[in-house]
This record gives sequence, structure tokens and C-alpha cells, in this order.
Amino acid sequence: MKSPISSLDTDKLSFYRTKHHFEKYGEFHTVDEFIQYCQWAQQRDVPLYILGNGSNVLFKSRKISSLVLKNKLNKDIKPLGEGRFEISSSTQVIDVLRYCYAQSLESFYYLSSVPATIGGALAMNAGRGRQQNMTVYDFVESVTFFDFEQNQIKTLLPNEIVQGYRQTTFTGIQKKLILKAIFKFESISFQSDPILERKKWSKEFQDYSAPNCGSVFKQADYRILRKLEGLSIGQSAFSKKTTNWILNKSKSSLPIRFLISMAQILHAFLGKKIELEVIVIE
Repeated sequence: MKSPISSLDTDKLSFYRTKHHFEKYGEFHTVDEFIQYCQWAQQRDVPLYILGNGSNVLFKSRKISSLVLKNKLNKDIKPLGEGRFEISSSTQVIDVLRYCYAQSLESFYYLSSVPATIGGALAMNAGRGRQQNMTVYDFVESVTFFDFEQNQIKTLLPNEIVQGYRQTTFTGIQKKLILKAIFKFESISFQSDPILERKKWSKEFQDYSAPNCGSVFKQADYRILRKLEGLSIGQSAFSKKTTNWILNKSKSSLPIRFLISMAQILHAFLGKKIELEVIVIE
């Protein structure tokens, strides 16, 4: 195949900063390259994972056998007129927010502290907490993606995509590549910088004292999670400052997995529901 697959040793593909040997790693710059990788994986029955920034990814073992693909599509914010913009999936969320602020446009400024790409934010229905009921899709008119299984480029509306809290038709589906989305941002007057305000809030209430991927569970009993605050295994620990976060200074993902398992076991024992938000890749 024209698109190369290589092995890679790095701690840069997950915000937990754990180090792994990736047996199969590739980067795609076009849809055609993505198709080649999908065909290669399909022929060999190898699972694949599309990586954005790695801000919600936990790699399970020292050796990762999945084909990990880095999205290197062109980054682009294209004005369409009347507050509408076509934005590519590889564009960083923070770059969109800086653009919107410079143009005095309303946007999802509550994601200013989230190191995600637009594609990643769309795939996971990124937003504020469950109670606030605010997500990136409040500003989305449509999403265009490539469906490898049907070999088609398709466009869907938000009501055809969003399935629930942190859940969309793209969640966990690696052969549907989000290409771009049309956003609509209304004009607004600012009394202060919303990006700076969010970062100040984040610094006060969120724990960045060690590498982390933010919220670990999308659904859990917070009374149980609060009991786990400060619990550590090796160089990994549940944050004392931010419930539902795991801080990590280990190069191994094993301590993180143990902490996750402890929370899951406690929930099972007490008959409570728990569901991961971080994505585990083998």
C-alpha cells in the first residue's frame, strides 16, 4: 500500500502520557489514504482506531496491536456567510474558539480547556456536564463523514447523530471518518474574554497537577467516586481536587486500569451503574 504503516514507541498519543509500543501506526492526509488503511486492516482482521489529540484515550497494554491512525486532514475554517462556517475535523477546538472570539461570535467557549479536535468533540458529543445540557451540537447544522462500509461520503443533521450524553452515532465506530461540519455562530458582544475566563475557572476547579484525560466515567455514582478521591496506586491516583479524574505520572497504564477496576467493582457491589468515558484501546 502507498500509505506507510510503521511501529512507534512514544508517550505522546494519550494525555495520560503513558508509553507504549505501537506495532501498527499510520497517518492519513486524505480520504483515499484512510480508505487504504481501512482496507489493509480489514484484509488482516486488525482493529483500527482514529486518533485525534488523544485527550480521552487509554492505551491498555505496553504493546498496542490495533492499527492506530492519526488524523492529518487539512485544518480549515471556511466562512460561508451569515455566521455559517465549514470547519474540518482536524481543526483544534481552541483554534475555532479563538477565531470566534476575534470575530465576536457566540461559541462553545466552555470547551476552551479541552485539548480536543473538532472531529473528536463531534464524535463524543463534547459539552458541559449532564445537568447543564450544553454541547457542541448546539452550534452544528450538519456533519459530513466518509462511511468506509458503504464507500460513501454522507451528511447528517444533529438529530440524526446525537444519541445521548457523550454519545453519538460515531462513538466507538472507527470506519466512519468525520471530515467536516457546518457550524452556525451568532454575533455577540463580550464584556470579557470567555476563553480566558474559562481557563481561570479550569485552573481553580480542575486538577492539572499531573497528566490526565479529564473525566474517566460518563456515568457513575459520585458519592462512590468522592470516596475514592486521593486513592493512589503507584504513580497514578484519583484526583483529590476534581472528582472523576485520574492523575498519572507513570509510564505504564496498569495503575490507571487498576483504579478504574476498583471503581467498577465498588459500583457493581453496590448495584450502581457505571460507564467509561475514556476510550480503551488494545
